[in-house]
Amino acid sequence: MTVRQQSGSSSGWTEVWALGAASLIKGAGGLAGGSQALLADALNSASDAVRGSRSAGMQALTAKMLLAALVLVGAIEASISGVGRLLDDPGKAPGLGAVIAFFAAVFLSETLFVLRYRRLERENREAALKYAAEHRLALYASMFVAAGMALSIAGSGFGITEFVYADAAASLLVAAVAIVNALRIMLSVFKESPAAHKRSEEDPTPFLETVQRVRGVIEVRELRAFRTSEVLKIELVLSVNPRMTVKEAEEVAQRSRDLLLHRFVQVIEVDVRVEPYHTGYPYKSNDELLGSGDQPTIVQ
Repeated sequence: MTVRQQSGSSSGWTEVWALGAASLIKGAGGLAGGSQALLADALNSASDAVRGSRSAGMQALTAKMLLAALVLVGAIEASISGVGRLLDDPGKAPGLGAVIAFFAAVFLSETLFVLRYRRLERENREAALKYAAEHRLALYASMFVAAGMALSIAGSGFGITEFVYADAAASLLVAAVAIVNALRIMLSVFKESPAAHKRSEEDPTPFLETVQRVRGVIEVRELRAFRTSEVLKIELVLSVNPRMTVKEAEEVAQRSRDLLLHRFVQVIEVDVRVEPYHTGYPYKSNDELLGSGDQPTIVQ
């Protein structure tokens, strides 16, 4: 019986899909409601979704680079459009559709942030603070959008022409945030690429102590941790009861994998192989050992 599991973190994908949905809501609302700032914020949410992806491998890094480049081009185009609106006619103030889309997207993204922050705070305080710091820039962008839309709507309602330009001005600020995020993503991809950093082996002691607590693990036969840039990949060989079914062994492997991914935020991939324990006679009864020179290794 040999069970092998290889997987990256699945918990981060919930955030990626939620941020992607928030980006689509903002984009649709910006187009329907005529808000340049909300369109720029859609690009900002898209950059957050790309950054939140924890996939490894050259194909994943290439896709991440291409998506970041698309966000960068879109943010530059939004900046040019915002400047054009400031120099020319700002157009109409954002409509009701833009307002509804903005609040719906903010509610979705902030709810996800609170849930994930609380989970990280229970597991790793330092990781939770880092996650909050990364989220702060997105929060500032949403505040710019809210202020720009509110001033533009107020200016249109009260006949203050200068205030109508606020939405276009806010789009410039939000587009600048999206450009910074896209450039950070591209820089991180360069750092994670094999050409930039060779794989170095890390001390396995903290990971070994963690896996040994998993129920069903008799022996950690091999554990190797490799660092690439700021992330870790773990290769693990476990010994389990040879009387276990394949399904039970898969569950032990899954528990070990999940514990490592949740306990150590820098770990993005865990490769687990499960093998039957066959040293000595820990699973033979005393009756089976009668008449032989062998001694049981487990008190019965």
